[in-house]
Amino acid sequence: MGGRGGGASRTVVAVVGIVVATAAVLSSPAAAGGLGKEAMALLAIKAALHDQGRVLRGWDPKSGGHDPCRWSMVTCHDGHVQKLFMVQQNLSGTLSPAIGRLRSLRVLSFRQNAISGPIPKTISRMNLLQVLDLSNNQFSGSIPSALGNMVNLRYLKVNNNSLSGPVPDSLATARMMITLDISYNNLSGSRPTFQAWNAYLDGNPFLSDISCEGSEQGVGRGCSESLALPATGSTAVTALFFFSPDDSQVVDKKVVIVIAICIVGCSLMALAVGSFILFLQWRRRHRVFAVADGQHIREVSLGHLKHYTFKEIRKVTNNFNRRNILGEGGYGIVYKGHLLDGTPVAVKRLKDHDSVVGDDQFHTEVEVISLAVHRNLLHLTGFCITNNERLLVYPYMPNGTVASKLKECVNGEPTLDWPRRRRIALGASRGLLYLHQQCDPKIIHRDIKASNVLLDEYLEAIVADFGLAKLVDHGMSHVVTTVRGTVGRIPPEYFMSGQASEKTDVFCFGLLLIELVTGRETLELHQNEYPKGGIIEWAKELLEQNQLSSFVDKKLRNNYDSAELVEIVQIALLCTMYKPEHRPRMSEVVTMLEGGDGVADKWEAMKNIEELNPDKLYQAIKYDEDQFSSTELQSIELSGPR
Repeated sequence: MGGRGGGASRTVVAVVGIVVATAAVLSSPAAAGGLGKEAMALLAIKAALHDQGRVLRGWDPKSGGHDPCRWSMVTCHDGHVQKLFMVQQNLSGTLSPAIGRLRSLRVLSFRQNAISGPIPKTISRMNLLQVLDLSNNQFSGSIPSALGNMVNLRYLKVNNNSLSGPVPDSLATARMMITLDISYNNLSGSRPTFQAWNAYLDGNPFLSDISCEGSEQGVGRGCSESLALPATGSTAVTALFFFSPDDSQVVDKKVVIVIAICIVGCSLMALAVGSFILFLQWRRRHRVFAVADGQHIREVSLGHLKHYTFKEIRKVTNNFNRRNILGEGGYGIVYKGHLLDGTPVAVKRLKDHDSVVGDDQFHTEVEVISLAVHRNLLHLTGFCITNNERLLVYPYMPNGTVASKLKECVNGEPTLDWPRRRRIALGASRGLLYLHQQCDPKIIHRDIKASNVLLDEYLEAIVADFGLAKLVDHGMSHVVTTVRGTVGRIPPEYFMSGQASEKTDVFCFGLLLIELVTGRETLELHQNEYPKGGIIEWAKELLEQNQLSSFVDKKLRNNYDSAELVEIVQIALLCTMYKPEHRPRMSEVVTMLEGGDGVADKWEAMKNIEELNPDKLYQAIKYDEDQFSSTELQSIELSGPR
């Protein structure tokens, strides 16, 4: 796995190339055109990389605009770059030191490319960085020791590269690290004891367990292979070698005694060491969430998350005043509140008060959810936990949900006109794509619908409630008793097996598109509308008969693009195919919504595939309809391994 570095000469050439490329970028006309520091840094990064697949072609002020937040694989929050996710993009070249100028970056991933040269030391300047993944590349040189001093870094993965030299002491003593993977490199020296919860060192043949003074360092062994016995038994063991054959019976008895002493001693020692390790892990984990404040223990922030006391939450929500309720869903009641500085927030009080989720498990789940940062996802900012309460704090979205805005009209015109609805569809799809393919571990939403998509002050789509199913599932029964939800919303495979996947979300997203097109409060049809089946079959028939004008929201009247309407309905029908393998991936959906060619061709290729009519399946199910809950089916797994 190691040995892929290009040597000193190759590194020198790479560094010279970076300097020349960066100078070219800084002296270009674009640099003089009012670009911000972050955009300049991204252009310098692009200049140092070899982009064979031209995936960075949008990183161009001329074609992609001066706002780097609109460039591909760049995620921003509050106008600053917070994530670069460039996984498996066929990139080579080197990583420019300009990366250190992205001071607001929280997530940086170049996993599975062919980038070579050293890891820039300037990465350590990004004080907010939480996830750094440079695994499966061709990086060479040593691991910068400054990486271990980054106070917010939780996940560091540089495995499967050609890194050499010793393991920096700073990485071994980094107490806030959750996952550290430096496996399959050419690292040498002693193998330290790490503070990280999960540390992986396999595949470094030159690492030794113990640095032995005056002896050759071994691999995977200590200084001596002899068994070290307790001091109390050492005299007896030495005496064994001075007995004559006639004393064999006495020797046998003493051997038995010594062995018994050794077994008991070793067992007690192992028990003591194991208990001590567990205690240290407990202390380490709780140090993340609490500090001593005088004679009291006060809960504090978790990384960038604020940990509120229940007293603070009660004050924020005016003692959970019902007048402050913004909405009620399957996961809990949402209250509007105001922080001490007047900032409006939304507080979600989870319904599952008696959940069996332990404090540590809840903390871990909350931290994983909080690491999902995307302009089209509702960003978690804080939380509160007591013996019987679980509360989550989010930014307040002033325009409510898509479901509520679809019903609104201003001066006789719908608040959400056709262009806004298309933009909402694209934004929501990008949020789901991030959860599925750009979030590690990936997250399956399971409940995407118009009432779970919020709108910010600019009417941009903000997907909410992702990850909450995982939190509440721990307290739910694994026995499915009733199916709850709106007719036709539950994907067939989810109803049949209770197992959710990425294609489960794709199905629900297709129904979200139908909501945007029709503006309907419910997807259940009346008997006089379409007696042959449900809304999916009705949409398909109207599409084939070129009569979609009777399907579109009447509030829009004729103010929509007919060609775009056909494409949206075709995408919706592709997403709601009965078999999961027939549905597109969310990345394909995003491409189609962005105006990519081939929507009509895809539909022509798939529309005649014979499959079970899902609407008929749903008609045979007796639903306990609940306008607040989409589904409470138990899923086998919400996300990937954690």
